[in-house]
Amino acid sequence: MRLPRFFVSPDSIRDGRVGLEESVAHQIQHVLRLRAGQHVVVLDNSGAEYEVELEATCAAVSGRIVARRPAGGEPRVRITLYQALLKLDKFEWLLQKGTEVGVAAFQPIVSARVVRAEVKPHRLERWQRIVREAAEQSERGIIPPLAEPMTFEQAVENVGRDALAIIPYEEERTRSLRDVLRGKDLTGLEDPSGLSIHLFIGPEGGFTLDEIEFAIQHRVIPLTLGPRILRAETAGLVAASAILYEYGEL
Repeated sequence: MRLPRFFVSPDSIRDGRVGLEESVAHQIQHVLRLRAGQHVVVLDNSGAEYEVELEATCAAVSGRIVARRPAGGEPRVRITLYQALLKLDKFEWLLQKGTEVGVAAFQPIVSARVVRAEVKPHRLERWQRIVREAAEQSERGIIPPLAEPMTFEQAVENVGRDALAIIPYEEERTRSLRDVLRGKDLTGLEDPSGLSIHLFIGPEGGFTLDEIEFAIQHRVIPLTLGPRILRAETAGLVAASAILYEYGEL
């Protein structure tokens, strides 16, 4: 039977026991209605998971560790999604589904056609909570980091010159994602662990020509995702899924 999973602070795991924070305790007591003696899985967000037997379900919930094992659920290929800010509901949906698919990290970006560029601290906290809950639900081993927004130009400049960085662009007609991946002689690797791919996705109005040219100058490769025009919230998921499929991760 699949056990409930929760990410906890590494500091709460000590001497064979786990003290569960208030938000997790509330979920255990009042949402899942678990009792003493039942088991859950807690993760320390550094690659380990612990099966825990609950010992108390009153005001403070704690448990005894009965097993420790490596956490699974992480693709060997690391995809960082540089997603231009979208309308709030679309961006939240993208964070949730991107986490489920296997995106390793999210970097929100502000490009020329972004409608709303300001992200207040409470909004960023909400986004981080969405990513965390999606990581628990999809049995990820690590919560994908979600950084504060930066400009498109800053994001492009931060990518190493030897890194594989791609940018889907609707005016690119010939170079496909498969062409780029196979042209790099990467898909034949028996173990692609450590491979990192930087994926840039524009806002609802797409990237401007100036932005595409700026990206090309910094060795970001423009490509097509096919003959159909995808919505901004769909394109990143399609590209990430295709990359993971190409490397045997789906």
